[in-house]
Amino acid sequence: MTRNNLVLTRIFLTLLFPFFCGLRPVQANDNVYKKMAADIAKYSSINKVKSIAVLAFSRKARTSREESEYVSERLLTCLAESGKVKLLERSQLDQVLQEQKLGLAGLTEGVEDKKEGALSSADVIIIGVVFGTADHLKIIAKMIDPGTGAVLHVIEAQTERQWDMVMERPGFEFDVLDMTVLVGMFADEAKLPALNDFRDAPRNVETGDCSARRTRLIKHQASAMEAKAKYWALKMRDPDFSSEILTRNPGGEIADPQMKKIFYRLLDEMYKSDDAPRLSFSEEEEVRKIMEEEKRLSDDCGLH
Repeated sequence: MTRNNLVLTRIFLTLLFPFFCGLRPVQANDNVYKKMAADIAKYSSINKVKSIAVLAFSRKARTSREESEYVSERLLTCLAESGKVKLLERSQLDQVLQEQKLGLAGLTEGVEDKKEGALSSADVIIIGVVFGTADHLKIIAKMIDPGTGAVLHVIEAQTERQWDMVMERPGFEFDVLDMTVLVGMFADEAKLPALNDFRDAPRNVETGDCSARRTRLIKHQASAMEAKAKYWALKMRDPDFSSEILTRNPGGEIADPQMKKIFYRLLDEMYKSDDAPRLSFSEEEEVRKIMEEEKRLSDDCGLH
């Protein structure tokens, strides 16, 4: 058997292993949540916890909102199916948390005397965080005393990712408009605008001044190329990032074609890397200053 055939055989057997065992990957994931629910139920039984509120889990390290919400909802479902604890309705949670905040701030009266108040309705609140790796989700759930905020019990688990829940990141097709193509769209040649008319703003200073400022900006952009790529990579790795907030493509303000090519290569590498780039405070300040310089030049002269 050749080396390639051996590799393919191993991959094939690995993919079929769950089916040979009579256990699908999704079923294996369900077992993770059932074990977590059993752990919580056991602690609750020993410590006489009767009612529990499960809050939506937060997400870290490249985890989608859909994944974190699924984890908390799946755990909630498994707890409900066990029938061993009373679960607080999600609609009551806002009231519970609000009353807790007011009580801790001393803004409510007679909270101690409320036998059926919102605070007393939950013996324990479960919060959690979900971390994403290349193939797995790592889950840390904590049982919290709602009155004191003390951590009573911690449950850790790991499950396989379900990739249909992971939103694809926005692509890196930052096409810079070719002005000659745009000009060619005009049917009447007599009315064709000059390329210099396509500016971010009218030119209102001497050409020599604009030329010198552009030369100076190119030098600044070159020195901050890596920092700028880090800045935008971090922005785009944020799950809440939306390209709709952009007024122009990142890198569109770079006039030098070779420099622009390098910027997009760095941006693509940092964006796709397993580890998020580290942007220092000084690097961030440098990027912000250059962005301000780019805006001023755009307003006064047009960038290109």
